[in-house]
Amino acid sequence: SGPTRSVGAATAGRLAHGCLLPAKGVGYVRRNRAGWGTEETVALLQWATRSVAKLYPRTAPVVIGAISRQGGGKLRGHGSHQSGRDVDVGYFASDNQRLPHFRAMHAGNLDVVKTWALLGALLSTGQVQYIFMDYELQVLFHRHLEREGVSQQTLQRIFQFPAGRRARRGVIRHASGHADHVHVRLHCPPHDACR
Repeated sequence: SGPTRSVGAATAGRLAHGCLLPAKGVGYVRRNRAGWGTEETVALLQWATRSVAKLYPRTAPVVIGAISRQGGGKLRGHGSHQSGRDVDVGYFASDNQRLPHFRAMHAGNLDVVKTWALLGALLSTGQVQYIFMDYELQVLFHRHLEREGVSQQTLQRIFQFPAGRRARRGVIRHASGHADHVHVRLHCPPHDACR
């Protein structure tokens, strides 16, 4: 009935003409009924999960959680997810283990390489405003990228670590309750009325 529009703030907004992320797709499975987002959000998720599936054929799908309700607005259990630009994304588990839902991750069970392939794909678009992740897990990704030869300047732009959990820097920042999934917030699409 018209193009999708993200209206207002992620914490006090709505979603007009939301687009539903299908329950299953290439490289992902959605495990939450609140799967509505902007066209940009849904397309970006599908592109990024497809990119990981191409890099790692036969990989277990990543779990996608809440995006927004069909019309946006308050979503029980969440402070944001109101305007179709927030999405909860699980981590890939080591040994290509298929996860039925989000699972708490640590150095012993997290597939850092595959998860970074997904997060790096999302970040490469320039559409990501923030990624909220447990601070201890930031350490694992930071070390992985250091080993890959990523410059300190780039690492400082991407990560809050090692500046501390309260530092207001980096696209990837600490949020409690995010050891089992990351929360990705996209920038407001240029034609929408977000803030």
